[in-house]
Amino acid sequence: MDDYINQLLELISSAFYTKNTNRQLIDDDDYINEFADQYINGTPVKISDKTGIEKFQFPPIEKLSEEQIDVLLPKIEELLLSYNWEFIFPENVSNEVRYGFITGKWDTKHVFCKQGIVQIETCKFDDKNCPFPAHCSICNKLKDNTDHALCKGKVDFDSLTPDFESETTPEMRKNIDKFKELMRTSNSSEYITGIHNYCDGRCNKCDFTKRCSSYALNEEMNNVTNNDDNESSDDNLMIILKATTEFIEEELEKRGIDAQETINELSNTDNVVNDKKHPLEIKAESYAEKVKRWLDSNQREIESRIVSEQTTIKNYFESITWFQLFIPAKVSRALSIFKNSQMQSSDEYDSNGSAKAALLGMDESIEAWENLMNNIPQKEDSILNILRHLSEIRAEVEKTFPKAREFKRPGFDTGD
Repeated sequence: MDDYINQLLELISSAFYTKNTNRQLIDDDDYINEFADQYINGTPVKISDKTGIEKFQFPPIEKLSEEQIDVLLPKIEELLLSYNWEFIFPENVSNEVRYGFITGKWDTKHVFCKQGIVQIETCKFDDKNCPFPAHCSICNKLKDNTDHALCKGKVDFDSLTPDFESETTPEMRKNIDKFKELMRTSNSSEYITGIHNYCDGRCNKCDFTKRCSSYALNEEMNNVTNNDDNESSDDNLMIILKATTEFIEEELEKRGIDAQETINELSNTDNVVNDKKHPLEIKAESYAEKVKRWLDSNQREIESRIVSEQTTIKNYFESITWFQLFIPAKVSRALSIFKNSQMQSSDEYDSNGSAKAALLGMDESIEAWENLMNNIPQKEDSILNILRHLSEIRAEVEKTFPKAREFKRPGFDTGD
């Protein structure tokens, strides 16, 4: 077998596409446009036909040792890269699995481009038929409870109340007081109370920015923090943290609550709440991971479509990426009601509002995925599986929060 491996390596070396000198997508409009044109309009060809190496010439996995695979695989992948083809695998996929997958797909057809890498999708995001069940957990990533970002007993609440008093300059003091005053006026009649809690965060598309206290506060912060100087940036961070800390302490004091006692109580591990993640929360996080994986695997497809088809395709991708993390964040907030043993009516109100925000994000994302599938039919399988996953999340959110669709978002649904 070693003699055959050596002959195969020589065959691979002789099959390299030597005329290609622009393997990377160069940041030049001419090259980008040329790549997009080749990618969108090119005729797919078999890897075996283009390279001149037939599929049967690769030995099956069971006849190769681990060492032989380790020698063959890099040369095969280097050969593919010479033709600007790259199989995109999840992390931690073994050489044995990569070799078997690539050689198994050797007769599949792909567009050949002289400029830019053509990424070859290896995953269809089908939970029930995963090609890498022992190497990839994207579809069913169940995170251990101890990994929860805010697991009680692991957060040092004292560290969240920094003391910057000794470093406060008169100018910083002025800005701290300015922020505090802005926070106090957030309940002014000119602002719609709570409008920012249930929006999608796209201020540039919002008609209510002048009536949103969160937008006003962010604008004021940007005026102060928009400075590239590192030292000034540190000062700006101090201003924001100090203003927030003082504001909270003062508000607690007005209500007869001692801030330090509250911090000590929160830090007490005896007061641990149920921080185990809800299955629906995990499913929403899994969706975000699938989107990231799909975007990474189809980066060149995205670039080409945006360049060649401009606004329409770009809008679909913007919707998908905008709500990628928004959806699990809002689902998590909505589900927090189940972790509160002393639930109040305000908790149910917030959960329904958060659930509605998540549902609206899912509605727009599903529409974007459907339009994307119509424009890129060759990606139908993977997009359908992602759509199925997101549709299941939407149905479960609607079932878990039956009043969410009826929720009246301040401003947006109340006609303020």
